[in-house]
Amino acid sequence: MNVQSQTISDFTDAPERQRAVIEFSGKSGEEVFEIMGDPDRITDWYILAKQIHHHEPGPDGEARFNVEFTFFGDVHEEVMLWDPPNQYIYKATGDDFPIKDYVARIAVEMTGPRAGRMTWTMHFDVIEGQEFKRILPIILHPINEHSMQKLASLMGGRVVECTMDFSGLEADG
Repeated sequence: MNVQSQTISDFTDAPERQRAVIEFSGKSGEEVFEIMGDPDRITDWYILAKQIHHHEPGPDGEARFNVEFTFFGDVHEEVMLWDPPNQYIYKATGDDFPIKDYVARIAVEMTGPRAGRMTWTMHFDVIEGQEFKRILPIILHPINEHSMQKLASLMGGRVVECTMDFSGLEADG
C-alpha cells in the first residue's frame, strides 16, 4: 500500500473523538507541517505539555521521544505514518495516560498557494479509570480548544472547529 492511500482506518477502528480544524494563510504546507511535526514545538502550543525527552533513534532511523504532560505523566508518541507535508498518524501510550487506544492524525490540506487547513483528529474508545471517565469529558475539550488557539496563532490562522465526543465512555454510576 503506498503512503498516499493510507488513512486513519488503516491504524485504528476506534471512533473519532476530537476534530480540530485551523484555517491558515501566509504559510506553506511545509511550514505548517514543520510546526506540527516538530516534537520540540509541542510545548509552544499544547498547554499540558511540560517537557520533551528525546531518545536514541529507532532501528528505522525515526525520532523517538516522550512528552511529559501535566496529569498524564510521560507519554510515548510513536509515528506510524510520516507523509510530509500532507499527514502523519501517531499513537500515544503511557503508564499514567488514561486513554489506552489513542491514535491521532494530523493532516494539512492546501486551499491556495499559501493557505489551507490543518486538521487534527483523535481516535479512541478506551479510557481507563472511573475518575478519568468522569473528568476527561469536562476538562479535555477546553484544554484542547485553548491549545488550538495557541497553535492557530503560530500558524497565522484561526480555529474554525474544535469538537469532542465522549459518548459511550461515561463513568459508571
